[in-house]
Amino acid sequence: MDTPRFYALDEGAVAAHFSTGERGLGAREAADRLASAGANALPEAKPESIAVIFLRQFASPLLYILLAAAAIIYLTEEPVDAYIILFILFFNAIVGTIQEGKAQDTLRALKSFATTTATVLRDGVELLVPDAEVVPGDLLILSEGGKVPADARLISSRGLRIDESALTGESEPVEKSSALLADTDLTLGDQVNMAFKGTNVVAGSARAIVVATGPETALGRIAGQIKSVATEIPLQATIRRLSRAIIIVVAGI
Repeated sequence: MDTPRFYALDEGAVAAHFSTGERGLGAREAADRLASAGANALPEAKPESIAVIFLRQFASPLLYILLAAAAIIYLTEEPVDAYIILFILFFNAIVGTIQEGKAQDTLRALKSFATTTATVLRDGVELLVPDAEVVPGDLLILSEGGKVPADARLISSRGLRIDESALTGESEPVEKSSALLADTDLTLGDQVNMAFKGTNVVAGSARAIVVATGPETALGRIAGQIKSVATEIPLQATIRRLSRAIIIVVAGI
């Protein structure tokens, strides 16, 4: 089922969707939702060692052919040519390792960027809880200088301004409002009654109902895309295509 566009629903409909009252969630209900939805954390890929990444750069039939050619050339007393081939192969592996390492570093930076604590209302009491323990339906209390811990629909706002440059690239803080938006097809930057995980409150205060946590947030989807992005550099793609052609030609001969 498609996720509702919460910015196009009024506060009552959002509250009803998550069974959230004016006193927020109860402690037991929050614990049950945490167990069901999982921690409010960005997706993590198991980090690979530099050695594993480096060795993977040689997983190409053409590289095996070139290594064998380098060995044969060396045995025919042409060491300079053999060294040149080896230098190119190792240079390609080093560049590929750096490229993949940057992708892993970006994911770790995103996780660090989004880690914070949150003020929530539970059983009518304001509590400061770890970011990871925020659950869908929690009633958030946002204030100046804080970081938004999860995607949330604003239900009240007083002069709220949020820096969303990390998500939208907008250089100026965005004026926020809890007003209902009629358009049902808005970009993140236009959803002024929403607050997004990892963004910064630069002024004002607000209350909001959490509508998405962890990988379901806008920031979580970006992290997921970075996790799955292809890290193959153009040189590797060219070598891969060339290796196929060489193997076909050699097999034909």
